[in-house]
Amino acid sequence: MRLPRKNLLPLEGRPLMAYTIEAARKAGIFARIVVSSDDEEILELAAREGVETDRRPAALGGDRVRFVEVLEEFLARAGDAMDYVAVLLPTCPFRTEQDILAAYGMLLAASAPSFVVSVREYEFPPEFALAMDGTRARVLRPEIYAASTQSQSVGKSYHPNGAIYFAPVRLFLEERSFFREPLLGYLMPPERSLDIDNLYQFEIAGAIIRARK
Repeated sequence: MRLPRKNLLPLEGRPLMAYTIEAARKAGIFARIVVSSDDEEILELAAREGVETDRRPAALGGDRVRFVEVLEEFLARAGDAMDYVAVLLPTCPFRTEQDILAAYGMLLAASAPSFVVSVREYEFPPEFALAMDGTRARVLRPEIYAASTQSQSVGKSYHPNGAIYFAPVRLFLEERSFFREPLLGYLMPPERSLDIDNLYQFEIAGAIIRARK
């Protein structure tokens, strides 16, 4: 079950988005930390946390708007004075300031202007994926099953974990995406890669924090 307005939900006594704001602040590399939203309560919370707020235009309101659209509109208004931009989704509470600094270091060390995206390894190879139409299943890669391939023999694959996106501002505005060449992946472990979208993930996050205490 998707969680409505999950960024405000209390995760072990703190609003979910506060974890991301804290990590961004502790990283110490950002000239501006800005929370963008069309939700008045989110903007008020961000202000209490001591960061800038930016009210989105009505056309970019709602949950179905892609964050790259929001970022593009914001940079069109405010990006001339910026060299680099980062997106830190508030649904990733376990990304640390060290992760942010390491990804930023990759950005600065790149031989050419590049995108940096945080990734994690797939828990199970996507080559074994099935498509479902109701209860009817269809094998997407028949050759994998025909060869009786073992999952551990398939090469590793990775996917974005939603925690960190970095880019030079000019490159982002040219490509209007973070997924263009040259693209660098900053690998994060699964225990810091949890991206909360559903109730069970929120409950897992709470259990992790309690266990760490």
